[in-house]
Amino acid sequence: MKAAVFGATGYTGRLVTAELFRRNVDTLLLGRDEKALSGIDGARDVRAVSLADPSSLVDALRGCDVVVSCVAPFTRLGEPVVEAAIAAACNYVDITGEQRWVRRIYDEFGTRAAAAGVTLMPAATDDGMPGDLIAGLVAGGVAEVETLRVHHGMFSAGISRGTMLSFGHMAASPPLAWHEGQWRETDAGAREPVVFPRDGEQPSWALPGPEVITIQRHVVARTIEATMNVDLVAGVSSLTDEVIAAAPVGPSDDERRASRFTILAEARASDGTTVRGHVSGDDAYGSTALIAVEAAVRLGARGAPVGAVPPSLAFEPAEFLDALKPFGISWQVGN
Repeated sequence: MKAAVFGATGYTGRLVTAELFRRNVDTLLLGRDEKALSGIDGARDVRAVSLADPSSLVDALRGCDVVVSCVAPFTRLGEPVVEAAIAAACNYVDITGEQRWVRRIYDEFGTRAAAAGVTLMPAATDDGMPGDLIAGLVAGGVAEVETLRVHHGMFSAGISRGTMLSFGHMAASPPLAWHEGQWRETDAGAREPVVFPRDGEQPSWALPGPEVITIQRHVVARTIEATMNVDLVAGVSSLTDEVIAAAPVGPSDDERRASRFTILAEARASDGTTVRGHVSGDDAYGSTALIAVEAAVRLGARGAPVGAVPPSLAFEPAEFLDALKPFGISWQVGN
């Protein structure tokens, strides 16, 4: 199997690259600066490409089984990589948290990808993929799901410049929720507090969670929505271009490893029957790299369904989550 990483010199791109190297995966590193790519520890196969030259991307991806796209914001920069992956018959994974971009992947590119024999899997992150998988598991414990809510808990979490840029795009549009058979824009205001298994009661605000888009593809429910224990709109209000440019590229290694996350899913039936489950781990960015690479390696084996495919339909949810346990990511379903 041969993998490619686009944006390998970025904060998360370097973590994804290191994880592929750790697994001894034949890896092509792609980006604008060939010298910077060659300076990455372990780099052997590098190639300079440009989003402004789509043919350079297509040529680079020919012969690759999967590409992991790590360049944010995806709403602005993601399309050429998806187009090139489809043209090159190369499976696609990305690390976006941008809900509107995930919807575009499914609505605009899924049919073409299926025709090309390509699998597209956006939002292979510490929250997007576990959110989809644990939601599928809890929904399976309820005969008829009335509401499915995914609650994001982030603790001691610093963010990278790329995440700042993505947050800006996320906050620019109202969160999407699925309600009564259609997508609806909701207000980004406060919601009821949420009790997390390790951290107790937390405030919550509506979130444009990327997993909301994927869950709707495999769970029948009247309402599907997401919240977070951080007010995203207030958090990005101070992130001017100048602030982002002056910020460190990302948290230090110690800060990154000190961060924690819990993704809590709750499926409720009309009679009040409720099944809950959660996924928890440390080091949000490191976990994103692990999850993205685990997904990429599996898709690279060419056994998954084609088109834009939710994680719960591409993989067996419990088995995938179990594969993450050796890396400190745990999960549980039950009241």
